[in-house]
Amino acid sequence: MENYLYDVFFEADNLSDLSLERIKRYFKVRRLSGGGDCEICKVEKDIYKISFANKKDQEAVLARGDHVINTPEKEDIRVSVRCDNNAKSRKQSNASANQKSASSKGVEKLFKLDQYLLRFLSDCKKPYSELEKLLSALSSTFEINIETEELVVLRDPAGEDASSLKEWELGVDQVIENLKIHNSIHFEFERDKYAILEENYFLQNEDLKIYFEQGSCVAVVVGERNQVDKILKFTSDLQEKHQVKDECQISEKRFALIKEQFESYINSDLPALQIAPKRAGVILLKGPEKDVQEGKEKLAKLAQGIQEKKIPSNTALMNFLDSSDGIKHFQRRFQQSLCSPVMLETSGSDLLLLSLSDEALQEAARVIKRDLSLEIIHLENTQKSSAFTALKEELSKAVKQANRESVKVELKYQNESSSDAKVQLVGFTTEVNELKNMLLEYKRNHQMHEVRLALQFPEMAKHFSEIMSMAGVKKNSVKIKPTCSSSPCIHLKGPRCAVESLKETLDSYLCSLVTKRFEVKGPGVQPFFQGDGAETLKLVKNSYMVGILPINDEQPRYQVPSYSTSLSILGSASAPSTHQSPDYENIIHIKVVVGSLEQQKADVFVVPMVQANMTSTMIGSSLFKKAGQQLQTNFNTAKGCRTLTPGDVLIVDATPGLGCSKVFFIECAPKGKKLTEKVLRCALVCVFTLCEQNSFGSVALPVIGPGEVLSIPVKDSVNILTQEICKFLSQPTVFLHTIYIPIMPNYSHSEEMFQTVLGNLSTKMVNKKGQALFHSLTSDLDEITMAVNGIQLHLVFGDITNETTDAIVNTTDFKDFQTNGVCKDILTKAGPRVQGQLKGAQPASGKIFTTPPGGFPCKTIMHVCGERSPSVIKTLAKEIVVQCESGQYQSVAIPAICAGQGGLDPNVVAKSILEGVKEGVQGANLQYLRNIRIVLLKINVFLEFKEVALQVFGANTQMTAPAPLVPTNVPTRGRSATAMLTRTQAPSLPATPDLSYLLASLPDTEDKAAFLVIGDRDKDVSDACRELQRAYDSQCSTQSFHSDEIERLTTDELDKLLSKVDSLHLQLKTNSSGEWVVKGLKDGVNEVARLIRDALRRQVREKEQDNLFTQVTWCILGLRGVWQKVPVEANHKLERADVNDGIVDAQGVKWTVDLKKMEATACVSGQVTALKRLENLPDFSLPIYWDNMKQNEHLKVVDLDQQSAEYQTVKADFKKTVKQTVLKIERIQNINLRRLYEARKSELEIKNDPAVGAGEKILYHGSAQASCSSIMSTNFNRNFAGQNATVFGHGTYFAVNASYSAQTTYAVPAADGTQLMFVARVLTGHYAQGLGNMKTPPVRVAPDQFYDSVVDNTQNPTMFVVFHDCQAYPDYLITFK
Repeated sequence: MENYLYDVFFEADNLSDLSLERIKRYFKVRRLSGGGDCEICKVEKDIYKISFANKKDQEAVLARGDHVINTPEKEDIRVSVRCDNNAKSRKQSNASANQKSASSKGVEKLFKLDQYLLRFLSDCKKPYSELEKLLSALSSTFEINIETEELVVLRDPAGEDASSLKEWELGVDQVIENLKIHNSIHFEFERDKYAILEENYFLQNEDLKIYFEQGSCVAVVVGERNQVDKILKFTSDLQEKHQVKDECQISEKRFALIKEQFESYINSDLPALQIAPKRAGVILLKGPEKDVQEGKEKLAKLAQGIQEKKIPSNTALMNFLDSSDGIKHFQRRFQQSLCSPVMLETSGSDLLLLSLSDEALQEAARVIKRDLSLEIIHLENTQKSSAFTALKEELSKAVKQANRESVKVELKYQNESSSDAKVQLVGFTTEVNELKNMLLEYKRNHQMHEVRLALQFPEMAKHFSEIMSMAGVKKNSVKIKPTCSSSPCIHLKGPRCAVESLKETLDSYLCSLVTKRFEVKGPGVQPFFQGDGAETLKLVKNSYMVGILPINDEQPRYQVPSYSTSLSILGSASAPSTHQSPDYENIIHIKVVVGSLEQQKADVFVVPMVQANMTSTMIGSSLFKKAGQQLQTNFNTAKGCRTLTPGDVLIVDATPGLGCSKVFFIECAPKGKKLTEKVLRCALVCVFTLCEQNSFGSVALPVIGPGEVLSIPVKDSVNILTQEICKFLSQPTVFLHTIYIPIMPNYSHSEEMFQTVLGNLSTKMVNKKGQALFHSLTSDLDEITMAVNGIQLHLVFGDITNETTDAIVNTTDFKDFQTNGVCKDILTKAGPRVQGQLKGAQPASGKIFTTPPGGFPCKTIMHVCGERSPSVIKTLAKEIVVQCESGQYQSVAIPAICAGQGGLDPNVVAKSILEGVKEGVQGANLQYLRNIRIVLLKINVFLEFKEVALQVFGANTQMTAPAPLVPTNVPTRGRSATAMLTRTQAPSLPATPDLSYLLASLPDTEDKAAFLVIGDRDKDVSDACRELQRAYDSQCSTQSFHSDEIERLTTDELDKLLSKVDSLHLQLKTNSSGEWVVKGLKDGVNEVARLIRDALRRQVREKEQDNLFTQVTWCILGLRGVWQKVPVEANHKLERADVNDGIVDAQGVKWTVDLKKMEATACVSGQVTALKRLENLPDFSLPIYWDNMKQNEHLKVVDLDQQSAEYQTVKADFKKTVKQTVLKIERIQNINLRRLYEARKSELEIKNDPAVGAGEKILYHGSAQASCSSIMSTNFNRNFAGQNATVFGHGTYFAVNASYSAQTTYAVPAADGTQLMFVARVLTGHYAQGLGNMKTPPVRVAPDQFYDSVVDNTQNPTMFVVFHDCQAYPDYLITFK
């Protein structure tokens, strides 16, 4: 720049290279700036210098002072130039710009204006005329001198009188200022915009001019301000359309290497191209498409010239470079010392060097490898080392000294608290080596040393810490490791000086020791010295100043066999084997669910089939539809070539679509009832056995038989299923815990099946001994209770005629009262007077007609007609609530109005009734009505109401069903809650057991405790040994027991005794007198004695409880209204009124008892139930469902409560085939007849095979009123055979279906139209086809085994005939009409 000597200066903030280039071009154009040939550079922060080659150019630029230049970054950058580099701006006098002077022509005023503005005024007539007009008003004219860039305003002397000179000057200044404001000048440097203006030159007009500087490629737009803005916007928009943008991927450091070359190329060859960093690693090129593409190619070409070298490194070094600014350090060094710049980048854990020179690159790599180091020094035994702590302090000082000016080295400890401690040094090589030398010096000074010291006995090695204490050696930095082997020793490890010193001390002490091995013998000697005797060992040690080291001579403890196991080994005929229940038994849950089998989720599905056809039954066909062809494939694979016979079970893998893992297909016998039933029972036994064998926890088991394929009556099918379930559960189970019984809801016999299943299982939930067979019985149709605005809303699956609420709702059309149904049953019970009141009733739509209850057990009957209209039903439901409240009724029962004979969709009926009830109770503040029971007779109707209730009352409404009671402690099934380990599962031993084998099996060697006693003197050691023997002998005792006391122990008690002998290390022997002698430590001997005494007391107590259980039976009313016996222990407590602590029932539920009220309350749930007491006869126990009978009372007739489960069960069975209304059910309690019946039942059970047994069935017998008393007193009499028929023999006839016995031929109507029918228990046993001439059953097996009864049809009997009077018992008497 030696030719550019004339400088001017200006200030600006961070101008880009492109902006500097634009400014330079501006000052090169004389017409624009007044300048000429020049160069521009930055001299200080925000201060730039322009150097001109010609002094006149410098002066012209300085004379103008302020310059306005367009740059890419900003619009109209204002540059104020000065002649020196002074930060303070110089203000130029306005006098140089605006001068006034006097001339011969008059006063004139001179204005310095931009030459392009002056040219615009000269070239355009309109602005010229406007200026002329404005100045004329001031009595002035003007002249334009473009060369000198001056505008001269001349005052007309003739106008001097109009205003003063000062006023004239102000006026002229205002005009010129307005001229500058009204007009705008724009300099366009961009070539593409220059070209656009050149192409659209025709856009000039009287308010706008465009001037082009051809040599410098600059366009000047001058004119009215808004016109200039319009054309500039037009130019920018047009430019934007022709410009493109492109992103180039290149790192900042790579770009820095080639930036100077690239920008030089752009400025010279592609000035229209703009460069801008967009984000890290990305450069944005913007301009004409061609320029962008060329710029991109140039950038790529330059980038290809960058050479790189990768220096493998690691994370520690990279972290150091980041934290110490090492990369900047090396880059500064390379900038100063190398021939070409070198940049450093990180690449993962490596360092990448970049440069345009390979020589510079190689040199930089050598420098980095030489000057950076990473060292890891391993140290040993640094934990809690004072030397290491001192070392750390020295290292810390050294690091601080090295890093005092900048970070030169970093130190990091690794695994400091472990045995493998490390020190990591990373940084510049000189500083790293200094710290490394300090660490190596530390290692040399603290090198580990190890020696071995031999010992005389292994016990000395094991307890060497005690020997060190005796020797007075304190713990130091030496690590002592004993080795207890055939060559006992200790290893000393630590700093060499400390190890050698300790070894010398220990050698000297061990040579002076006195040692002696000593044994104390006797039962329990080892536990003694390990327990209470441990304190004795301490006292002996301190008293005699010795060490006592235990010697562990391994003596395997003999395992005493259990009594039950030993019996099975001996195989003695006098000691029959007993079943050992498993240690853990499942709690069984039975769930009766509504739905098909394929809808369930269980481990096992059970499916019947015939002739090995998996889809031969409806259950199998439905399962196949869901599972698909894969199930058939699995079936074929499992079956293979097997031939299945009736009773076989085929296990098939389930498919993913089913909710089980296995499907059990059972082969059944079609039709042929007797064979089918027997086969089905065998198959069910096999199913349960397989579940246990294969560890399955749950099984879904439908009621098998009622369909067309097997044709077993519903009642018999249910009996088979429930009987086999109860038989299986009478034995302990390990795996099976849940049994699902699915029932389809839409079959004609669904309700009957559901009620029969629940009824059968409810009665068998607790067995005759007061023991629970299963824990819970639940169903999908259990009563649902919801709290709605202070009242209890119940959804009940049942018969409304069994309800005893204050109000009963009867649905009727007020015309037909004879068609069988609920209406007829209610009116029949209510009586003819109520029916007469209804005949003339014509209530308005949605209104209730109320009558007295008559004979119905309620306070009022509300008669309604739903008219098959949802709106009417809704209105009636609301009105029922209103009338109950006004009548002060606390409870009401409502049927599903119009869902039965009315024919409405149950969903519609449910919505109408529930919404009506909701409207009736909401906001009503009811004072009297507390319970609304909606009683539903059909399963599908109950399920619809249950679903709609959630919609009407909200999903958050609490819907509760009676849940199984929570047991306080869960007893094992088949056992009492508190005596489960000693009563039923632990039978007493045989009367005279041979226990001599136990003595032979017990160990005959004595226990011993061996010690190594060490001390300084022989006398001390000997005295200590004698004191050990005396201490043990003082804690021993002996007790003797008579042999009969041992012989009366139960199996479990004997096992406990032997277990105690073993665990307490006692000695059990017999002496010469035949007594059993227990010897050992006092506490153990006393505990065995206490066990034997407790067993004797238990025997007395159990005998008393068992005797009482046969005399008096206490019962508790179960969850489903079925009476259950309490266990013998609870029975004993109740009879003795010892109930302060409550009782526990067979299912483990604890109850508090109120004997005055004969009530029990569950401790957890608060549920209240009833108790009753039955007093048995010496030769007869009252059935559990009977009421108690007075002494010498042989016949008692009990009128059943129609709300009881017993009443509802009997009625439901009757109503399955009979349409008439049940008026009353009486239970017949005849002790004499029942005693004979039970005896006959036992006789048949013994005589017949188990699959048939006594064949007890519930059958029906119609009777005239005159015969009833005789039957109740003396039983059915076969001598009256022939009164009605003898088609199948001369015996007593009983019908399977009540409808047959309900015929007036048999149930002869009384004068008031009522009829009577007995529900009888009948023992059918083996039965044959009956014939009219039979007076006894035919022979079954010659010569003297007869059938037990005859039937009308052996394949499907509907009539049974018995020839033995006590083979039937009149259980109930039903009065119906």
